[in-house]
Amino acid sequence: SLDSPASIARSRIMFAVRAVRPLARAAPAVRAFSEAPAASVMTLNFSLPHMNIYADKTVDRVIIPGAEGVYGVTAGHTPIVSQLKPGVVEIVHEAAGEAEKYFVSGGVSLSHDTSVTDISAFEAGKLDDLDA
Repeated sequence: SLDSPASIARSRIMFAVRAVRPLARAAPAVRAFSEAPAASVMTLNFSLPHMNIYADKTVDRVIIPGAEGVYGVTAGHTPIVSQLKPGVVEIVHEAAGEAEKYFVSGGVSLSHDTSVTDISAFEAGKLDDLDA
């Protein structure tokens, strides 16, 4: 029947689709790219409330445990702000080098359009220093 909950819901959805369709056509698709010139190196600032682990350290890449998933950052990465979930931050100093790993309890990561990434964690410990 026309007054059934499913029919009413379908009508509301179709009304919303018709209302939004002209807006979707008018707005061009936009991708977020950095306006800064492409950098060949990445700079890392990694700090805790009571100390800096790295300040202005040149690195090849960083693997970050974001709340939405683990992701990697290299030079020229699109700017992003991410909440950190408890997990492992991997810092690769040289392209072919071994990753230096830190367990973080949470925090925030900001990657800027200047190829600088700031990681601010509540607590962090080098995995090599943690007891098994």
